[in-house]
Amino acid sequence: MKRTLSIQNETGLLKAVILGIGEDQGGELDINPVSKWHKENGTYPTQEAIIQEIQTVEKALINAGVEVLRPSNLPRIEQIFTRDIGFVIEDRFVIANMLEPVRQPEIRGIEWIIDQIDPSQIIKLPPDARVEGGDVIVYNEHVFVGISKRTNRAGFEYLQSQFPNKNFHPIELLVTDDHTTNILHLDCTFQPVGQDMAILYEDGFHNRPEVIYSLFSQEKLIKVTQQEMNQMFPNIFSISPNQVLIEKSFKRLSKELKSRGIEPIEVSYSETSKLSGLLRCSTLPLYRL
Repeated sequence: MKRTLSIQNETGLLKAVILGIGEDQGGELDINPVSKWHKENGTYPTQEAIIQEIQTVEKALINAGVEVLRPSNLPRIEQIFTRDIGFVIEDRFVIANMLEPVRQPEIRGIEWIIDQIDPSQIIKLPPDARVEGGDVIVYNEHVFVGISKRTNRAGFEYLQSQFPNKNFHPIELLVTDDHTTNILHLDCTFQPVGQDMAILYEDGFHNRPEVIYSLFSQEKLIKVTQQEMNQMFPNIFSISPNQVLIEKSFKRLSKELKSRGIEPIEVSYSETSKLSGLLRCSTLPLYRL
């Protein structure tokens, strides 16, 4: 029996998701400015802390009635951030082309899930087209693609060619070597939430993203500061239009979401965030209603 795929947006009722694992990570990685900073300063998270945090997320998802799938363990490979290795648009699964060689083997951990998908629904990018799932945000008929260190124009153009019925928008991100300003992926600076709202860090872009402001009016934007972006406020994860997983220390964002009719489900994820990924990064949705 083949697995059904359906992702039309970031907030529909979640029914099936691949959640990362924290076991058997191998050594400490310094493949982005944030993880490099923590490695150099002795604050890199322990494997035990990451495993415990992911377990709290798994429990919250299961309690919400979500089918939670997990990668098979690959020895000495970090498999926390499943979002980047593949993603679903509509009813098609895109296998990402990863920039960092150390991350490229991660796709093998979810081969058992990919084998459940009709081969005609699987997209493999050409070698020169780089795309990582953290740079791809689906908003109904619109698809935002972050142009970053990890995702290039060739990747954007190839994705666009595969979904001619969608409106694709390239969003050039601010890429630096500074851990306080670098935007690793689009979902570190922007993410839709609820039915018609979005969380936004306005200074995370090379140029002002006019398309975001045209689709989301000012009163629909939840704007965050640089410090809040560094904590990864935009990287929450929606279970439904009115329910989100959120890091428990994000008190201002929780209050803001509540005022807009969205229930925050608080989990502990601050140690994992030191690797420059939070809740959206750790999840690869396969099916939303």
